[in-house]
Amino acid sequence: MPPSMDSFPIEVQQAFFLHQMLSDKWEGMSGFHMGKDVSALGTYLDLYEIKDKKQTLYFFKHIENQHSQLINEKIKKKQDAQKNRAGKGT
Repeated sequence: MPPSMDSFPIEVQQAFFLHQMLSDKWEGMSGFHMGKDVSALGTYLDLYEIKDKKQTLYFFKHIENQHSQLINEKIKKKQDAQKNRAGKGT
């Protein structure tokens, strides 16, 4: 069973919360995920009175990197499958 959110330290919980709040950035031509739009991150850190910003951002970046890798792997597999289907159809 995966751990519940409250089993993580507060900084990890806050990092997940921030990750959910921010919108995604996508590359226009390939459709790959480029990470989160962090332009509002400082505002959210202040608004939600996050005490240990440095530690929270550390965990946020790890979450963001893992999230982007998973999304981009799925996109690549889907694109490769489409290429294979297109190649077999000719």
